[in-house]
Amino acid sequence: MLPHSQQQTTHTRWPPHTTATTLRNKRMKCSGVLLCVVAIACVLFAAVNVEASQLRLDPSNPLRAYGNGTTYDISHVFQWPVAIENDPRHYSYWWNPTGHACPNTPNVSGPAVCQKADRYYVCGETDRPLWTLESTNPGLVFRITYTNGYQWRLTVFTFIVDENIHEPTIKFINENPYEQYNFEVRGKCIGNPSWGTNRCPSN
Repeated sequence: MLPHSQQQTTHTRWPPHTTATTLRNKRMKCSGVLLCVVAIACVLFAAVNVEASQLRLDPSNPLRAYGNGTTYDISHVFQWPVAIENDPRHYSYWWNPTGHACPNTPNVSGPAVCQKADRYYVCGETDRPLWTLESTNPGLVFRITYTNGYQWRLTVFTFIVDENIHEPTIKFINENPYEQYNFEVRGKCIGNPSWGTNRCPSN
């Protein structure tokens, strides 16, 4: 054992201008910032209102689906087929959930959505469309997606319940990359159930 005069005493070497109290304060600040980040993330997640669920398509009626304890029925929303003409590229569209959507081939039953650009294109088939309930709060939103169009084209119709629109409207929104066509249907009674503030006629 070294003589007391030669023993070395170990001291904590803090960086310049740093003390144990300073380090504790920094740790507390970091913890506070982390808690704030977590809280903001939770608020943002809640604001997104993610509650989408798949609806069950009626096996004998392509205009009707079931879910959330009720029925969604678009039979009387439009006179089928419905034509859509507001694409700024001057393309025309026809939509018929029961098929026969393309005017150039009226005897072909498969097409649910048809586009007229440089020629006619099938943009979605009647076979197994996907119905989804996207939101019930603050407003009811549901979607119908038609797939298996020409060269993998697909079409999405988003239904947004709007109490201020008494006659249903439909419009072309845009075309996503890889040939996804997006449309929007708005109105007070657009196939939505009779419950809630809308009080639509029973489907």
